[in-house]
Amino acid sequence: MLGLGIVHPSQGSPVWAWLEQRAAAVRACLDSGFAEEALVLVYSAFDTLAFLGSPAGKEYSGSRPFIEWCEKYIVPCFGSSSGGPSGIDLYGARCGVLHVSSARSTLGQQGKAREIWYQFRGQHGLNLATNTRMRAVGLDIELLVVAFEKGSHCFLEELNRDQIRYALAEERARSFFTWATRLL
Repeated sequence: MLGLGIVHPSQGSPVWAWLEQRAAAVRACLDSGFAEEALVLVYSAFDTLAFLGSPAGKEYSGSRPFIEWCEKYIVPCFGSSSGGPSGIDLYGARCGVLHVSSARSTLGQQGKAREIWYQFRGQHGLNLATNTRMRAVGLDIELLVVAFEKGSHCFLEELNRDQIRYALAEERARSFFTWATRLL
């Protein structure tokens, strides 16, 4: 059951199992007040889901699949008139959060992406030393999580309608970490 309370017929698949676990971890972070940690999980999930949806022959994800995946599945969740982040804004934010624990990214410094400043339960995460060409965009972390849940559900529903892409995603998901109590 994805965070939206939707049970999918392929729930026992490695893709769905991974997504369920990731969504639960994100929610656990939010419930514990760990906003930045939730961001790390969400942005790395976008990377993984973009990889799962990539064409055959791709062994890794990258900026382009991430941006395209977010444009298709995440950005629409914010609404067309919201002034919310674009796919490239989200990629720049991902780089900032994962690499330097900040809103700061190379894309932002180059004027190619807006910094994302976050809000979480009355607190604000922002870059006080910002020196970018573009104005920052504000984003509530809980809204980003809802977009993650909705967007990933739409992605998996779409995958489920294309059995070739779905089989490729399942095959890729079988290479995810397997957690065990003993090494082989």
